[in-house]
Amino acid sequence: MIVYGDILFAENMIIGGVLLYITCEIHGLGISGRMQKLRLLAGSLLCGFFSLTVFLPVKTLLALLMEAVFAVCVCCVSFGREKLWQRALTFLLVTYFIGGMTMGLLLLTHHSGMYTAVGIYTGDMKASMLALFIGMALFTAKQVIKTIASKKFYRQHLYRVRLLSGENEIEAEGFLDTGNGLHDPVSGKPVAVAAESLWKRMEELGFLRQERYCAIPYEAVGGGGVLDGVRIDALYIEQRRVKGCIIAKSDGAADLGVKDAAGCEMLLCRDMMDRKF
Repeated sequence: MIVYGDILFAENMIIGGVLLYITCEIHGLGISGRMQKLRLLAGSLLCGFFSLTVFLPVKTLLALLMEAVFAVCVCCVSFGREKLWQRALTFLLVTYFIGGMTMGLLLLTHHSGMYTAVGIYTGDMKASMLALFIGMALFTAKQVIKTIASKKFYRQHLYRVRLLSGENEIEAEGFLDTGNGLHDPVSGKPVAVAAESLWKRMEELGFLRQERYCAIPYEAVGGGGVLDGVRIDALYIEQRRVKGCIIAKSDGAADLGVKDAAGCEMLLCRDMMDRKF
């Protein structure tokens, strides 16, 4: 198979730019500034030049070593020295993933091509087909990143919570909702919102005593209303103690809106993490 250097360079410059962009997305790096875009362009050009080493008579192990060193260098140029090894490893893994998909496409479409440790060459594949494939690969990678980032966000904001009222105690899993600024308009105490399942358990354990009842007005997009609430002595967010807060009853578990946090029974007010012990 004849390999044309200019095509090899162009393909790997474009694909390298996509790989660097995906690496940016995985690590949450911004590329909005002019300098960031120039660094990303420089990294893409380096990917194109590095692919030309396919013409060098080197063995596979040496080629793999060269690729590892190149990954560190191109990430240093594109992203800087911070967390360099993690980003270089991500770049390598993304490279292998896209490379494997490319070879699968070549086999599926019966095109001649080549995938080595230093570059990809799609041979006689039409540019439109390659562009479509790159677009699909980028879209798939972004969806995976979005899903993983969402789940990671919810995991980082989930806490084990203990509610204390007199001699009664109950445990639940709560989600720190940064958009929940609900407070009692009279006392100014923060309000957490409990799902029906938690409210029912509170009722069974004697939390819902008449002298502790209160009404919590709220406003939401499209309307508002009043929630039933009950005052408790303290709420522990893991080891953090929040004195004198209120638990309000949600209209249903689905209303908590924490789709990626299975088992969550409570939305914590954002101010509960700022209050003193």
